[in-house]
Amino acid sequence: MLQKEQSEKLNKFVDKVLNQILGQKATEIIYEYLENKHSIQRHEIAQKLDSFNGALEEYLGSGAVIIQKVIFENLEESTDIGFSERPKILKLA
Repeated sequence: MLQKEQSEKLNKFVDKVLNQILGQKATEIIYEYLENKHSIQRHEIAQKLDSFNGALEEYLGSGAVIIQKVIFENLEESTDIGFSERPKILKLA
């Protein structure tokens, strides 16, 4: 159960960062792209971080680096994400 809770927190964390950077409408477009082109649903991001990262780079090009950097910087400040989950999200940076 702990792993599921951590995955949910990680998914919410990524969602929060995407919304902060892109806004709600653009974030929804990203989620549609992930689901339609890469079969990654919003609730699966934590389990499919490598695929998520690749899809983000494919869709946004060099703009993905900005999002990855903000996720990384916010992760360092976050107390919501457990230490065991941090290595997973660090793959994004």
